Amino acid sequence: MGELTTDAGATRYILGIDPGPTTSGLVVYKVGDKGVHGRVVLAEAKATLEVIREQLSAFSVIAHEEGVPITVVVERTQAGPPSTAVVHTTEVVGRLMEACLVRDLDCQRYYRRQVLQALGCAKKGNKDSHVRNALLEIHGGLKEVAVGRKACPGPLYGVSSHAWQALGVVFAHIILPAFSTPERRA
Repeated sequence: MGELTTDAGATRYILGIDPGPTTSGLVVYKVGDKGVHGRVVLAEAKATLEVIREQLSAFSVIAHEEGVPITVVVERTQAGPPSTAVVHTTEVVGRLMEACLVRDLDCQRYYRRQVLQALGCAKKGNKDSHVRNALLEIHGGLKEVAVGRKACPGPLYGVSSHAWQALGVVFAHIILPAFSTPERRA
């Protein structure tokens, strides 16, 4: 979707990241006045760490100059037998946390299981399609309504691939504040 555009009526923005070893899913979600129902204002399925840092810098300016609350939410890596990809992804999570700290942005982390629980699909297995379907349901039930098309974009227009998982992390943060990690920037 490209450049971040702000909205004077935004109550807050949540930047969701589904980290990967080389690229990550990235979503900027504008929370609506009623809480959950908002819209995606930026989505990238394969954002590099540099692109994410640029967005964090833009968010920092918005947070400090315009007074709009901004939270960064990141899917954490799960403990288990390490692979090279998991180790690299864990390093990316650490770099993202550091980037938030330097920019004075709140950074919350969620495990994949917490995302699945928040969206009500934890018992269906760990499939990306379940996350996507739950998010479509929250935003109108049909892909035609939630995503729309270029001529008539829906609230999730532009979300694809790993950006769906980043949006899932956003909703874990919105729906399950009790699961919010206590160590905000530790």
